[in-house]
Amino acid sequence: MKLYKILPILSLIFGLQTANAQLSGGNEHFIFNPVMINPSVAGMHHNQIKLGYDARWVGLNGAPQNAYLNYDRMFNGNTGWNVSVISDRIGPINTIAIANAFAFHVTTTESTKLSFGLKHHLTQSNLNLNQNNLQDPNDPLINVDQNGIAVNNFDASIAFSNSDKFFIGVSYRNMIEQPRFRYVSANIEPILSLQGWYRHDLDDAVIEAYTVISSSTNTPINTQIGIMGTFQNKLGVGLNFSPVQQIGIFAFVKVNDRFNVFYNYNLPISDISQVSKQSHGIGLSYRLGNQTLKGNSFFLQPTNESARTRLF
Repeated sequence: MKLYKILPILSLIFGLQTANAQLSGGNEHFIFNPVMINPSVAGMHHNQIKLGYDARWVGLNGAPQNAYLNYDRMFNGNTGWNVSVISDRIGPINTIAIANAFAFHVTTTESTKLSFGLKHHLTQSNLNLNQNNLQDPNDPLINVDQNGIAVNNFDASIAFSNSDKFFIGVSYRNMIEQPRFRYVSANIEPILSLQGWYRHDLDDAVIEAYTVISSSTNTPINTQIGIMGTFQNKLGVGLNFSPVQQIGIFAFVKVNDRFNVFYNYNLPISDISQVSKQSHGIGLSYRLGNQTLKGNSFFLQPTNESARTRLF
């Protein structure tokens, strides 16, 4: 196989290690689906089902794609559980993960909580060289498809929050550095992340802002910031920015107390902009049952039901 054909794909494969903090549950989705970044949020979107899809660098062959489906539940007003199925694809690597996040929420004052989270995820990756026409009989490293190693890993986190005002969290994801494959160097790297969210009420509108700062062992610090103006607690429109990486716009719509829609468009500003000018993300959430929202924020949406003291 000619070198110029395989280099872009191999760059994507090994680029997965340096881009993992961005491409797996992108940071710009933090405001819509924060449990993907910090498991301490488990239970704070009580009885919601969320579905999301993220397509990066549209038009580039083998570009990253991410999809997830999760369900969130609060028990006894203080124990949260979130179960997710997550699919990632980048170049010839396909990954599927099943994650269970658990959180314990301690009431510190009438309006604040201290939360501790732990997430377990089982991940399986596959390297499909034949599907992507990458097999080379003259190269022992890239002549066969590979089934990855089933990897058990954990995320741990802590957060302090007021569901109407602010959230401060720290998470350490992929706590155990492990290889994805037996014969190809593509490790799952630990990621340390700091997150913050703040809500400020104005006369006729509300400002919600967030930031996510993350870094892994082999990447520089990645920063994602965003700000959103919300109107009548139904529509939010905002901007997100990641230095050197991308700039984007997003919209968050509360159709009613049960149904939410999220959309994000990103324009790459790194060298990847020479081959792709756009990335898209969409999220849908639906709350089961008859619970009513306890607060008005877009970021955290606890219900009266989630605050009850009960076992089931």
